[in-house]
Amino acid sequence: MPDAEIAEFIRRAGYGEFLPDTVVTFPGRNQNIAGTTTAGADLFAKRVRGSDQVGAGVRRAAQFERLACGQPLRHLRWPVPLAGDPLRGIHVTRWLKNCHTAADEVADGTFAPESARELGRALGELHSLRTPNQLLPREPMPLPNHRILSALSLDQFVESSAGLIALWRIVQRDPAIAESVRRLREAESSAAAVPVHADLRLDQVLVDGDELVVCDWEEFRGGDAARDVGAVVGEFLFRSVVGIADEEFPSVGADAGAAADAGGTSSAGRAHEEVMSRGVRRLEAARPALTAFAEGYRSVRTAPDRGLAVRAVAFAGWHLFDRVLAAAAYRSDLSPVHRAAAGVGRTALVTPAAFVAVLGLEAV
Repeated sequence: MPDAEIAEFIRRAGYGEFLPDTVVTFPGRNQNIAGTTTAGADLFAKRVRGSDQVGAGVRRAAQFERLACGQPLRHLRWPVPLAGDPLRGIHVTRWLKNCHTAADEVADGTFAPESARELGRALGELHSLRTPNQLLPREPMPLPNHRILSALSLDQFVESSAGLIALWRIVQRDPAIAESVRRLREAESSAAAVPVHADLRLDQVLVDGDELVVCDWEEFRGGDAARDVGAVVGEFLFRSVVGIADEEFPSVGADAGAAADAGGTSSAGRAHEEVMSRGVRRLEAARPALTAFAEGYRSVRTAPDRGLAVRAVAFAGWHLFDRVLAAAAYRSDLSPVHRAAAGVGRTALVTPAAFVAVLGLEAV
């Protein structure tokens, strides 16, 4: 059931109370709950957590809604806003009861190129929204930060899981990663500022019948279009690698390190190679969707943006690291699949120009 503040807010807004047998909760860093109320309304309520985010996220979402509602849009859709309280970080929209996510379709191979094309068109419309700069100033995101890729504070080390320590060990032995992040942030700051979602993932794209609905606008701001484009590409990259977790691949034995030290090929090495090989095959299968996404994007956003594709590939690389960081935080090791994802992320981040065509982003 919702916490007392959400329940009180919904009641005062005139929607009644959630019917207990209709309530659904969703995972995430914020409290997300949906259900049908006694007034017959289907509601999705979010309460933003974190003292530094309460209010700001709700205000950003409301700012997007005000801006987008005033412009003629053919492709960009979002959940219908119903009520909000920035002081308590509560935002309420209409609940799309029978939808699923684009992430679900990508995972099971049913996200068709035409759906990807429509997602590109929607993102192109977002980045083409007309807004005076003073109403939507550039607002940098805190990550990626090259400093945390070079050294950890004592508190960060103590709070890290064994899986995270294993990832930090890989990253901090490779200064090219931190340097590539530094260059990416410089390129981002020099790029034209446009309205961006800034925290886009495929599980935030809802498939409602024939429509795609983009949700979770709490990070909306002025920024580099490459961050959003790269997030979509990064999602395909990440899922191309981790999707093989359901397949059988060589197990990593306890003697892997000893075999490697003796000059042989360890079971960890064989597992990594097999994971990478299968990931490449999955990525090849996803390439038509990526190409359609890029073409759909450019069919709507016609404004020139030099270097967009290269920056987008680099942001896609960072997206993989971000996903692996989140997964490793709860693990006692770093699995072959996540090592492979980090390797793909490193390649995209360090040499992005070499992979624009590989990823079907020539149109961008």
